[in-house]
Amino acid sequence: MPDEKNPDSTRKSINRKQFLKSGAAGLGGIAALGMGSSANAESRNPASSTGMFSGKVVLITGATSGIGEAAAREFAKEGASVFFCGRRENLGEKVESEIREAGGEATYMKADVREEDQVKAFTEACKQTYNRIDIAFNNAGIEGPRGGFDDLEMEGTMGYYDLIKTNINGVMYAMRYELPVMREQGEGVIVNVGSMLSHRGSGAWGAYAASKHAVIGMTRSAAQANAGHGIRVLSLSPGGTRTELLRRFVGGSLENAGRNSPMGRLAEPEEVARIMMSMCMPQNLFLNGDDVKADGASSA
Repeated sequence: MPDEKNPDSTRKSINRKQFLKSGAAGLGGIAALGMGSSANAESRNPASSTGMFSGKVVLITGATSGIGEAAAREFAKEGASVFFCGRRENLGEKVESEIREAGGEATYMKADVREEDQVKAFTEACKQTYNRIDIAFNNAGIEGPRGGFDDLEMEGTMGYYDLIKTNINGVMYAMRYELPVMREQGEGVIVNVGSMLSHRGSGAWGAYAASKHAVIGMTRSAAQANAGHGIRVLSLSPGGTRTELLRRFVGGSLENAGRNSPMGRLAEPEEVARIMMSMCMPQNLFLNGDDVKADGASSA
């Protein structure tokens, strides 16, 4: 979500290629501790013995592009077995193929988070394939209609009802079927995707802001209800990130979209994915029910 503040800025932006080459705030050097037995995942993933998430099973919604896709690739690099969904089958199969060609383990399944039966089938298929779910990243979301509450487009793709089905119902359905699996295991981490607009209003994107406020509320409630089962439920609120969703928000090129942020640039999807991955590390067991802002100090 773009920063709607408009202070003049002359800050120098970090070069995107330089960021990707350096690995940004990579997770290297953090020792991975056990999060439970994942023998089935390890047997399917030959890279699982070397990465920080070796042998872990990660379920991701909306991973055919953007932050979700970056998370799928980064988790696979770190030894996780990734089970992910998205509506665009061609992109899902491409991401799966590229992860496997790089030596990782990933399985794509076409599923629409707006449909409860599809979310249920997706979650059950992950359990059947890998025997467990260690981490769930509920990332799928859309921006919905622009405008005030008195003139919102209600029907159709990207209308208000579509927004609610995707951003609110989709997260609720996902947790509805992820939580029983994790309770059976006695452990697990869920990260739901919020936004900068989870924490403030927006005259232009009020419906989107409302949906992302709801994500924070669901996260906090689920964390309280499931902490005693060894489950952590968190939310991540990204700022402006170089994604197609942001491109639609700004209505065009992203070339200058990050110039007014305190850091003078947009976040890269890989950077946000690594922040989310750090939240899932077992060293952070007392981090629960919290929202982590990944917005480069835009809301500070």
